[in-house]
Amino acid sequence: MNWKQLTIGKKISIGFGIVIILLVVLGGLSFTGVGGIVKNASEVIDGKALDGELAQKEVDHLNWIGEVNKLLTDENVTKLTIQTDHTQCGFGKWLYGKGRKEAEAQVPSLAPLFKEIEEPHRLLHESAIDIDKAFTAADPALPGFIANKLIDHLEWTAKIQEALLENASAIEVQTDHTLCAFGKWLYSDAAAKTAASDVTLEDLMEQIKASHKQLHDSAKKIIKFYRQVHTGLRNTLRLRLDDHRRWAAEVSKGIITQTPFHVELNPEKCNFGKWLTSNGTARINAEDERLKDIFNQVKQPHKKLHESALTIKNLINSGNIQAAASVFNSETQGCLKAVSDFFEQAIGYEEKLMKGREKAIEIFQTESLPALNETKELLNKFQNQAQTLLEGQYKAFAIYGNQTAPNLKKVQHLLGELRQEVKKNMLTDKAMLDAATATKRNVAIIAVVAIVAGVLLAFVIARGIISVLTRISNGLGEGADQVAAAASEVSSSSQSMAEGSSQQAASIEETSSSMEEMASMTKRNAENATHADTLMKESNGVVAGANKSMAQLTQSMEDISKASEETSKIIKTIDEIAFQTNLLALNAAVEAARAGEAGAGFAVVADEVRNLAMRAADAAKDTAELIGGTVKKVNEGSSIAVATNEAFNHVTESSQKVARLVAEISEASKEQSRGISQVNTAIAEMDCVVQKNAANAEESASAAEELSAQAEQLKNFVDDLVVLVTGNKNSNRSFEADPPVKKFSAKPKSLSSNLKKLMNP
Repeated sequence: MNWKQLTIGKKISIGFGIVIILLVVLGGLSFTGVGGIVKNASEVIDGKALDGELAQKEVDHLNWIGEVNKLLTDENVTKLTIQTDHTQCGFGKWLYGKGRKEAEAQVPSLAPLFKEIEEPHRLLHESAIDIDKAFTAADPALPGFIANKLIDHLEWTAKIQEALLENASAIEVQTDHTLCAFGKWLYSDAAAKTAASDVTLEDLMEQIKASHKQLHDSAKKIIKFYRQVHTGLRNTLRLRLDDHRRWAAEVSKGIITQTPFHVELNPEKCNFGKWLTSNGTARINAEDERLKDIFNQVKQPHKKLHESALTIKNLINSGNIQAAASVFNSETQGCLKAVSDFFEQAIGYEEKLMKGREKAIEIFQTESLPALNETKELLNKFQNQAQTLLEGQYKAFAIYGNQTAPNLKKVQHLLGELRQEVKKNMLTDKAMLDAATATKRNVAIIAVVAIVAGVLLAFVIARGIISVLTRISNGLGEGADQVAAAASEVSSSSQSMAEGSSQQAASIEETSSSMEEMASMTKRNAENATHADTLMKESNGVVAGANKSMAQLTQSMEDISKASEETSKIIKTIDEIAFQTNLLALNAAVEAARAGEAGAGFAVVADEVRNLAMRAADAAKDTAELIGGTVKKVNEGSSIAVATNEAFNHVTESSQKVARLVAEISEASKEQSRGISQVNTAIAEMDCVVQKNAANAEESASAAEELSAQAEQLKNFVDDLVVLVTGNKNSNRSFEADPPVKKFSAKPKSLSSNLKKLMNP
C-alpha cells in the first residue's frame, strides 16, 4: 500500500506521529544533554571545591608557620598562640573527619597520599610544641652588655682606688646610682621588659639594685671624707720649727755668754724662708687655700723674728746686754711663738686632711669593696641566666631548622601532589565545553530535521486534504474526525514538550547560579593566596633583618674577645706594677726600721702601701680570671651565633621556597578563576539555547492548539458539507456522487475554496 492509497486520517496520523517522535527525540536529547552538562558542571564544581579546599589548607599552614616565625623573630611576641594539636587544626579536623572521606569517595587515588601526609603533619605540630617549650624570650646582646657594665664598675672602683693611692686632688666618679650607664638601663623601660620576661632575672635585678646603690653611696661617703694630703709637709714643718727653735737657742746663748752669735738674719735665706718661696710651696698654695692663708700670715712674724735677731746682735756688740735680753724676751720669743702657732695650725690642718683620707680609705675597704664584690657576683649570675635564656632561644631556632621547616616542606609537597591528583581526575573545562557544544549541535540538528519534516508533512497533508475536499465537493469524506483527534494529540504533546523545556531552562539557571558562587569562592581563594604571598614576602624581610642582626652580634662578640685580650694585657701590667710596688713598700719598711722612732710613721705608711699593693694584685688576678671567663663565654657565644646565623640562612631559604609555593598557589587560583569564568560563559550560552528551545516549544504548542482549533473548524465545515450534500447530519453512507450532490454543487465548491484558504493562509 503506497502513500496515495492511504486515507487522509492515516496520513495525518503518520505525519503528526513523525513530528511527535521528532519532538520527543528533541526533548529527550535536550534533557539528557542538559543533564550531562549539569552532571559535568557538578563534577567540576566538586573538583574545584576540593582543589580550593586543599589550596586553603596550604595557605593556612603558611599562616601557621608565619606565627611560629613571629615568635622567633619578633621581640614583642613571647608565646605561641597557634593550634599545636595536629588533629584540631583546620586541616587536622578535615583530615580526620568527613572531609577526607568525601574526598576519597570522590577521588579514590587520594587515599595513599592522605595516609602519607599524616606523619609529617603530626611531626610539624609537635615541633611547634617543642619550640614553645624550649623558647625563652632573651636579648642576644644582654650577656655582652652585662659583661661591659661589670668591667665599667671594676674600672670605676679602680679609679677610686687609684685616686686614694696617688693622693689625687679630687675623686671624680659618678656617685648617682641611677645616672651611670648601668643605672640608666637598670631603671629604664627596657630593663623592666627584660625583668618581665623571666622571674629569675627579675629577682636578680632587684638584688642588684640594692648592692649597686650601696656601691655608689660608698663613693659619696669617700668623696665626703677624702682630702688630698701633702706628702712630707708635716715633717718639713716640724723640721723648720725645730730649726727656728735652735736658731732662737743660738741667739739666747749669745745673750747669755755675751759673745757674738752666728745665725741667718735674712728671713728669705733661712731654710724655712727658702722653702716658703719654693715651687713646691707655691703648688701647695695653689691647691689649698687654707694652707696658703696660713703661710701668708706666718711671713710677717717670721720676718720680725729675724729682724729681732739683728737688733739683739747690734745691742750685744754695743755692750747693752740688758736691752738685748729685753728684745729677746719681748720680740724674739713672741715672734717665735707666733711662728710656732702658725706652724702648729698647718700641721694640725694637715693631720686633719690625713684623717679624712684614712677615713676614705677605710670606707673604700669596708664598704666599697664588699659592695663591689656583691654587685660583681650578682652581675655574673645575671649574665649566666641571660646566657641560659639565650641558649633556650638558640635551641628553639635549632628545632625550627631541623624539624619544623623540613616537615613543613613535606606537608606542602604532599598537599601539592594531592592537588595534582585531584586535577588529574577532574573533568577539564574544555571537556565540559565540548560536551555542551555537542549537545547544542545535536539539539539544533534534530530541531532543524523536525521543522523540515513538519513543513514537508504539512505541505503533503495539506495537498491531500485539498484533494479530498475537492473530491468531497463531488461527494462526501470521513477524515475530519481523524484530523481533529490528531490535532488534539499534537497539541497535548507540544504542551508537554513546552513544560519539559521550561524545566530544563530552570535547571540551567540553577547551574549558572552555582557556577557564579563557585567563581566567587575561587576568586576569594586567589585573593587569600595573594595576601599570603604578601605576608611571606614580609616574613622574608623579617628573617633577612634577623640574619643581619645575628651577623652584627657575631662581629660584636669578636670585638669583645679582642678587647678582652687587650684588657688582659693591661691587667697583667697592673699586676706587675703591684708586685714592684710591694717590693718598694718592703724596702721602705726596712729603711723606716733603720730610722727608728723617726721612721715609725713612715713605716706605717709603707705597710699600708704594701697592703694596697697586695690587694691590687688580688684584684688584678680576679679581674684577669673574670676576663678569661668572659672571653671563653664570648667565644662560645660566637660559635652559637655562627650556628644561629647558619640556621637563619636555612630559614631564609625555606621562607623563599614557601614564598614561591604561595606564588604558584596564587597563580593556580587565578587560572581556576579564569576557567570557571569560561564555564559560566558556556553555561550562559546553553541557557540562551535552552531558553530559545523552550520558546520554540511554546510556539509549537501554540501552533498545535491553533491547528487543533482549525481541525475542529474543518470538522464542522465537513459536517456542514455533509449536511449540505446529504441533507442528513448523521449520515454514514459513502461520499459517492449522486443527484443531490449535483443539486448543491455550487456550495461544495465554495466550501472547498474556504478550506484551501484555511489550510494555506
